[in-house]
Amino acid sequence: MISSIWDYRLKFYLTVVIGSAFTSCYLRIADGERREANSTTAVLDSLLDNYDIRIRPNFEGPAVRVECDMYIYSGFDSVTETTMDYSVTFFMRQRWNDPRLAFHGNHTISLNNKLVEKIWVPDLYFINEKDGKFHSITVDNKLLRISPNGDVLYSMRLTLTLACYMNLQNYPMDQQVCEMLLESYGFTTEHVIFDWAPGTAVSLNQNLKMPQFEIINIVETSTTNPYTTGNYTLLVVQFTLRRLMAFYILQTYIPSILLVVLSWVSFWISADAAPARVGLGITTVLTMTTQSSGILASLPRVSYIKAIDVWMTTCLVFVFGALLEFALVNFLVTEAKASEKRRKREEKMKGERRYSVRTTDGTTIPHKESEQSESPCVGILKACLGGPQFSKSQLMKPKNRVHWTLQAEKIDSLARMAFPLSFILFNAVYWPTYLTNSP
Repeated sequence: MISSIWDYRLKFYLTVVIGSAFTSCYLRIADGERREANSTTAVLDSLLDNYDIRIRPNFEGPAVRVECDMYIYSGFDSVTETTMDYSVTFFMRQRWNDPRLAFHGNHTISLNNKLVEKIWVPDLYFINEKDGKFHSITVDNKLLRISPNGDVLYSMRLTLTLACYMNLQNYPMDQQVCEMLLESYGFTTEHVIFDWAPGTAVSLNQNLKMPQFEIINIVETSTTNPYTTGNYTLLVVQFTLRRLMAFYILQTYIPSILLVVLSWVSFWISADAAPARVGLGITTVLTMTTQSSGILASLPRVSYIKAIDVWMTTCLVFVFGALLEFALVNFLVTEAKASEKRRKREEKMKGERRYSVRTTDGTTIPHKESEQSESPCVGILKACLGGPQFSKSQLMKPKNRVHWTLQAEKIDSLARMAFPLSFILFNAVYWPTYLTNSP
């Protein structure tokens, strides 16, 4: 009984001691945090007390050196050829030193984004910007950090639409170099100098996927841009984009090849089946024209010839050529039928007729029309010339139906070989030319 009482008292005393220790530690930590917060508040108040946002750091001294870098989070998913621009979302970071913001301490202060409006920041802008916006969901996407030595880190999230002048001569087997141009708007190199941060100044999100292009190279350069108002630092980022061909092969090249091959089917259709061959020829021509119009609608109206123009025009020529080939074959078949009709008409009108022919010496020669139904003019000609007796068919030699039909069949047979071989030859020249000409 006595031992259980002592155990109970011992547990109670231990609980009180441990609780007091925890309470003391918590109070000390909370007091330290309050002191630290009060110290940070006092530091900020002292830094901004006499701070003039209108004056740059090192006023009347050396130029402020601003180091820039960016992290591209997403973008290049809307590279547009018609307007020649592209959109990109990235984090823009700038670092510089402001001696007026130096303070005593050993840690960096992360500040609210609203404090950006109370300190001096570089006046960086994008020369080739068409449109842009800051992100403000759920708060303004801006970051500001100040180090004890006065170093300032300013980061913000931007989405910009930038101009990109493209050369589409090798489209869609082309590579494009799109630039991002950054420059100080009001401070010359005597006051502010922009430069890329050491190392990799422009980095990409490893999960960045683009539907039309792939980035094969990024080059950062800096130079000086002269104006009438002075020299300004110019930062340049060049993105080399290579177009992905899979979409165009599946949606443009393969369908157009099939249309060209389909137009050749008419060479194996009988020349007498005019409706079938005409319908096939007109259908392929109209389909090829529609496909070409759809492709051109997504491209700017440039004054030079593009690779896709050469392809679509050549395919249209092959399809239209197949239609013209049938027109020639149909003409020969029609002539064959007309010749057959004339022959039957002449056979029906055959008969014997007598007539007299007066020669130059005044004598009269009786004449009997032959079975070839030659005309009086032919008889007069033979009598006057006194030559051998030629029939009308021998003198005029009309083309019979067999001759015209054979000519039509020869043209079809020739087209069956000439069109495919010509198209294969065109492909053998087209693809190596444009694939090797891509920069």
